[in-house]
Amino acid sequence: MRKVGLTDLDLAARAVMRAPYHRVRFAADLIEAAHTADKVRKRTGRGHVGGGTGSLYAQAALCPVAPREACQADYLAALSDVLVALSAWRGRTNQVP
Repeated sequence: MRKVGLTDLDLAARAVMRAPYHRVRFAADLIEAAHTADKVRKRTGRGHVGGGTGSLYAQAALCPVAPREACQADYLAALSDVLVALSAWRGRTNQVP
Protein backbone atom coordinates (compact mmCIF):
# COMPACT_ATOMS: atom_id res chain seq x y z
CA MET A 1 0.00 0.00 0.00
CA ARG A 2 1.17 3.50 -0.70
CA LYS A 3 2.24 5.82 2.08
CA VAL A 4 -0.71 6.84 4.26
CA GLY A 5 -1.31 10.55 4.81
CA LEU A 6 -3.87 12.63 6.64
CA THR A 7 -6.25 12.83 3.67
CA ASP A 8 -6.17 9.02 3.40
CA LEU A 9 -7.09 8.73 7.08
CA ASP A 10 -9.86 11.33 6.78
CA LEU A 11 -11.59 9.69 3.83
CA ALA A 12 -11.14 6.20 5.26
CA ALA A 13 -12.69 7.32 8.55
CA ARG A 14 -15.66 8.82 6.70
CA ALA A 15 -16.07 5.56 4.75
CA VAL A 16 -15.90 3.59 8.01
CA MET A 17 -18.69 5.79 9.40
CA ARG A 18 -20.90 4.32 6.66
CA ALA A 19 -19.51 0.78 6.95
CA PRO A 20 -22.04 -1.94 6.11
CA TYR A 21 -20.49 -4.31 8.69
CA HIS A 22 -18.13 -4.30 11.71
CA ARG A 23 -16.17 -1.07 11.42
CA VAL A 24 -12.67 -2.27 12.29
CA ARG A 25 -13.09 -5.26 9.97
CA PHE A 26 -14.31 -2.91 7.22
CA ALA A 27 -11.28 -0.67 7.76
CA ALA A 28 -8.99 -3.72 7.60
CA ASP A 29 -10.65 -4.77 4.34
CA LEU A 30 -10.11 -1.27 2.89
CA ILE A 31 -6.43 -1.42 3.83
CA GLU A 32 -5.96 -4.90 2.37
CA ALA A 33 -7.74 -3.89 -0.86
CA ALA A 34 -5.50 -0.81 -1.16
CA HIS A 35 -2.44 -3.02 -0.65
CA THR A 36 -3.62 -5.43 -3.35
CA ALA A 37 -4.28 -2.54 -5.75
CA ASP A 38 -0.80 -1.17 -5.08
CA LYS A 39 0.77 -4.53 -5.90
CA VAL A 40 -1.16 -4.58 -9.20
CA ARG A 41 -0.06 -1.00 -9.94
CA LYS A 42 3.59 -1.87 -9.29
CA ARG A 43 3.41 -4.98 -11.46
CA THR A 44 1.49 -3.53 -14.41
CA GLY A 45 2.23 0.20 -14.22
CA ARG A 46 -1.50 0.92 -14.30
CA GLY A 47 -4.18 1.44 -11.69
CA HIS A 48 -6.22 -1.50 -10.51
CA VAL A 49 -9.72 -1.53 -12.02
CA GLY A 50 -11.43 -1.99 -8.67
CA GLY A 51 -8.97 -0.17 -6.44
CA GLY A 52 -7.30 2.68 -8.20
CA THR A 53 -3.70 3.55 -7.48
CA GLY A 54 -3.14 1.57 -4.31
CA SER A 55 -3.66 4.40 -1.87
CA LEU A 56 -6.05 4.15 1.05
CA TYR A 57 -7.70 7.33 -0.25
CA ALA A 58 -8.40 5.77 -3.66
CA GLN A 59 -9.86 2.69 -2.05
CA ALA A 60 -12.05 4.65 0.38
CA ALA A 61 -13.24 6.86 -2.50
CA LEU A 62 -14.96 3.80 -3.98
CA CYS A 63 -17.22 3.58 -0.91
CA PRO A 64 -20.08 5.72 0.35
CA VAL A 65 -18.66 8.25 2.81
CA ALA A 66 -20.15 10.40 5.55
CA PRO A 67 -20.13 14.15 4.95
CA ARG A 68 -17.27 16.24 6.31
CA GLU A 69 -18.05 17.21 9.86
CA ALA A 70 -15.95 19.01 12.47
CA CYS A 71 -14.54 16.31 14.79
CA GLN A 72 -17.78 14.78 15.97
CA ALA A 73 -17.57 11.81 18.32
CA ASP A 74 -18.55 9.29 15.63
CA TYR A 75 -15.85 10.62 13.29
CA LEU A 76 -13.22 10.30 16.01
CA ALA A 77 -14.36 6.75 16.79
CA ALA A 78 -14.18 5.86 13.08
CA LEU A 79 -10.71 7.40 12.81
CA SER A 80 -9.66 5.31 15.81
CA ASP A 81 -11.04 2.19 14.08
CA VAL A 82 -8.96 2.98 10.97
CA LEU A 83 -5.83 3.47 13.08
CA VAL A 84 -6.41 0.18 14.93
CA ALA A 85 -6.78 -1.66 11.62
CA LEU A 86 -3.75 0.10 10.13
CA SER A 87 -1.63 -0.73 13.16
CA ALA A 88 -2.67 -4.40 12.96
CA TRP A 89 -1.90 -4.45 9.22
CA ARG A 90 1.49 -2.81 9.70
CA GLY A 91 2.32 -5.38 12.37
CA ARG A 92 0.83 -8.15 10.20
CA THR A 93 -0.85 -9.58 13.26
CA ASN A 94 -4.07 -10.18 11.31
CA GLN A 95 -5.82 -9.97 14.66
CA VAL A 96 -8.43 -7.29 14.13
CA PRO A 97 -10.60 -6.89 17.23
